[in-house]
Amino acid sequence: MEVLVRRARHAQYLRLAAAHAGPLGPALLGHPELAPLYEKTYATCSGAPGLPCEGVGGEPRVCLVRRLERLAQSALRGGKRRREQEKALVEGLLHCVAHLRDRFPLEFAPVLEATRSFLEKDLQYLRGEASPEVLLEASG
Repeated sequence: MEVLVRRARHAQYLRLAAAHAGPLGPALLGHPELAPLYEKTYATCSGAPGLPCEGVGGEPRVCLVRRLERLAQSALRGGKRRREQEKALVEGLLHCVAHLRDRFPLEFAPVLEATRSFLEKDLQYLRGEASPEVLLEASG
């Protein structure tokens, strides 16, 4: 079961990273019409309060994608300490996504909602509040 959960988490994080990585990414989540808006939407970010990007800004197509990719790689490995680190990363990403929701055009709400939804399910799993089946259902 643990191997299945690791693979499902890995695949879902890679899918989310790809969804935010370029103009065709939102099509992975069923929103190809967002491609023309991608460049302007993802060009800059003022930085989320409390995150390392605060004050210097960021580029969601870089920092958000890299964090999702980092979680994808981490998900393949085991260990209690690693899962604790992942919890902190997921909490930071949830904060980032909430910040972007206030800054991105309304059209991107479904993309951010899909990201938020999986992050919340994963966080519940990492905290031991949800069974692994929740993640396996989310990836299927």
